Amino acid sequence: MPDTPPIIAVLTALPIEYRAIRTHLTDIETEVHPTYGTRAEVGRLPDSPWRVALLETGGGTHGAATLTERAMSWFSPEAVLFVGVAGALKNDIEIGDVVVATKVYAAHGGKETPEGFMSRPETWHAPHHLEQAARHVLRDERHVHFRPIAAVDVILTDSSSTLAELIRRHYNDAAAVETEGSGVATAAHFSGTAGALIIRGISDKADTNKTAANATEAQQMAAANAAEAAVAVIRQLKPKGARPNDFDTVPAPELAVNGTDNPVPIAATTLPHRNGGFTGRSAELSCLLPQLAPAPSGSTAVPLLASAVTGMGGIGKTALAIEAAQQACSLGWFPGGTLFIDLRGYAGEPVAADQAVLALLDALGVRGPDLPQQKARQYDAYHRLLSERKDRMLLILDNASDPAQFLRLLPGSDLHRVLITSRDRPDSLPVRLTGLGELTSDESTALVTRALHDADEHDDRAEREPDALRELAALCGHLPLALQTAAALLRRRRHRDIASLVTRIRDADDPTLVLNNGSRGTDLYGRPLAVRPVLDDSYRRLHPDQARLLRLLALAPGPETGPEAVAALADLGMETSLCLLEDLAATHLVTPIQVGQGPTAVVRWRPHHLLRRFTAAIVAADANFQKEGEAARERLLAFYCRWATAADDRLRWLPGRPAPERFASRAQALAWLDTERVGLLAAVQWAQEKKYTRAAVRLAERLAEYLSQRRYFDDLITVARTRRKAARRIGDRQGEAVACNNLGIALREAGRTEEAVDVLTHACDLFQAAKDRHSEAGTWNNLGNALQAVGRVGKAIEAFTHARDLHRAAGDRLREAAAWGNLGSALRETGQAKEALAVLTRARDLHRSTGDHPAEATAWNNLGNALGDVGRVEEAIEAYNKALENCHNFEDWYGAGLAFRNLAVVHETARHPAEAHAFWLKAADAYAQADAPTEAAHARTWAKALE
Repeated sequence: MPDTPPIIAVLTALPIEYRAIRTHLTDIETEVHPTYGTRAEVGRLPDSPWRVALLETGGGTHGAATLTERAMSWFSPEAVLFVGVAGALKNDIEIGDVVVATKVYAAHGGKETPEGFMSRPETWHAPHHLEQAARHVLRDERHVHFRPIAAVDVILTDSSSTLAELIRRHYNDAAAVETEGSGVATAAHFSGTAGALIIRGISDKADTNKTAANATEAQQMAAANAAEAAVAVIRQLKPKGARPNDFDTVPAPELAVNGTDNPVPIAATTLPHRNGGFTGRSAELSCLLPQLAPAPSGSTAVPLLASAVTGMGGIGKTALAIEAAQQACSLGWFPGGTLFIDLRGYAGEPVAADQAVLALLDALGVRGPDLPQQKARQYDAYHRLLSERKDRMLLILDNASDPAQFLRLLPGSDLHRVLITSRDRPDSLPVRLTGLGELTSDESTALVTRALHDADEHDDRAEREPDALRELAALCGHLPLALQTAAALLRRRRHRDIASLVTRIRDADDPTLVLNNGSRGTDLYGRPLAVRPVLDDSYRRLHPDQARLLRLLALAPGPETGPEAVAALADLGMETSLCLLEDLAATHLVTPIQVGQGPTAVVRWRPHHLLRRFTAAIVAADANFQKEGEAARERLLAFYCRWATAADDRLRWLPGRPAPERFASRAQALAWLDTERVGLLAAVQWAQEKKYTRAAVRLAERLAEYLSQRRYFDDLITVARTRRKAARRIGDRQGEAVACNNLGIALREAGRTEEAVDVLTHACDLFQAAKDRHSEAGTWNNLGNALQAVGRVGKAIEAFTHARDLHRAAGDRLREAAAWGNLGSALRETGQAKEALAVLTRARDLHRSTGDHPAEATAWNNLGNALGDVGRVEEAIEAYNKALENCHNFEDWYGAGLAFRNLAVVHETARHPAEAHAFWLKAADAYAQADAPTEAAHARTWAKALE
């Protein structure tokens, strides 16, 4: 073989990998080994000094080792690369990504013993000079990972197989699995060279979907991406003995820091491109801009150390910082210009302050022989330059993950301003913070609409599908990065509607996998439009205790969770739990939400929608995390059941009975139930899972009275149906009957009276079959209400009479009183006024004797109606005022609305329009407070008619 030009050997296993490399070569010639007949193609790599010898080994370790040894003895290459496809072993490695192997494990080596398999790992590390070249040229490629790989001589297509478990247990840092790497590494090692660099594109997830992935041309994409990475590495290499200027096409190495191979970043003296699609953030801008403004003449105020824009990854921190900087510069606030540097705080290798100061000095004109050699002198020079500058400058330190990255870079001069962006709040420093949260729904839809119009002014999908666009924004969690990624996907799917993308995201187990932009595009700052890597970087930086709590929060019912519930979920003390939540809030992975005002205010904790789905997918993929999650959900259900029971007992409490635990008053019980309502209702739905059925059914039972009193009838319908279904599944006929009774009540109150009659009739039958006369009596009472509502008053009177008799026989005076009241109302409807008055007086007296003041208020209202029927108006007014007194004492706003309505009717009948008008307005306010908008609207209509 000729001595020049220099040559590199590239080997592949498959034809698709071979073709991916070959497309990068020119002047290709075929060479045949004179002894073995092995064929290779040798071509030139344009814009480089290199020729490339390309060989196809076929699949398997043996063939790869043989052809690698032959290529090295045949061509004497200066470097060997093995390039191809592999299966991902980690959730953060996506199809199409590239893994550069830092080491290769031969994963089959070991010994089978009675105690189990004993791994005897065989490991080959990547050649240092090749790995360094790869890191240099590929470090900013977010889809390239420098991780170990596992090599096995079989094709892995089942992530639950014995082999897969072996790899996870003994080689758990391996990011990918393939079949030839160990053979190549072995041959390179025994040849006496430094070894071979393995570069693999990810074509599948090493699971049962492998065939489907290949069918979608994932192999072709993976092979192409691996080939591009390999070619980029080759172009970074210089032939042995080459002088610096021998090959102009080979880039000169960047300046190293402290003798290491870490390159100095670039500090830009102009701001990055302004985001033309910048949307919303008016409040944040109005807060941030004054922090950048020059101090008023003669001001003695102490200038800020720095300003910081903080928020979760993808929330738009850099975009806001650039927008604020551009506006400040347009106002002439920084005649000395700007310096911008990306500290890459959440990338694989963050920029250290020692690297950043060299970049800043270079931007300020200090380089070459003028650059001090000692690090301390470099910082001195930097601060001296800034202090000597009379023109005001703005320094933007983007993407900082640790104060150590920027503290030594802060100017010593009070003249200049510093703007930092970070996912972490620098709480230990006196830095003025501007926190970013999610965009509003309108801002989110505007962002996507503008992105579509900017790409194609004729794209009218946003206008045609406003509902789908709003749902898309909600599925993206109103996160700017997710919205931009969704817009990029819509541009790529330009012939499909928005609803199709909504369906794909909604149906995904982990929507962050969908929001990874298959186009591999970037934003205006060169950062990938992909949500998952951002969340993964944030998650991996957490302390194990913080990561555990975040995983468990993803399993909590409802979008946000109270501190007591979080402590129960995590099995931690309240103080420990709060400290961890505050740590997560400092990294913007959870958001504190204040509920209420003043001393009764409660802070609840909410992870972002996409982060919740992301961490839930992490739990689903790990058996240990699943077991931990199941135990956490059982603890939370027990917590909810205990305190929902105590709250329910307080709502039903009557004088003379033992006081329930915890809640000293009805108001306290209602406040707790109101605060926890969303989580409680969501936890009831866990009844669909067998292991939680009985606990969730108990919880549903304890919410019925609360939901009825608060008139949350849609919620009560949902809870009752869930309970009925669960009871049927476990064969609990009594539980089914109770659920049907509650469902019937809710259906009647929601106006679905015919359904209510059917359901309550079935409940009566179930209680009769169970010989539960007490519960049967209550259900007859409810059935009577439903029958009366559908106009079958005669049947209703029969039902109320039967209920009354059953309650009287059981000695249940409380429920007997309710039956008397309902019977009286039915008698009024049939025109039997005197009989009704006597019955309703009996109901009032029974309620007073039992001490059931909320029910007594209802009795006073009904009695007032009967008194009015017989012309005893003054007594009727007195009865309504008694009802109001009880309703106000127990915050029964719906009952108060009824009383005000009745007072309005009485005064209107007596021709007192002013008084009637006032009572109609009071009725409207009470109904509104009771969340009864229909009744409130009717009251306002009657009031308006009297104006």
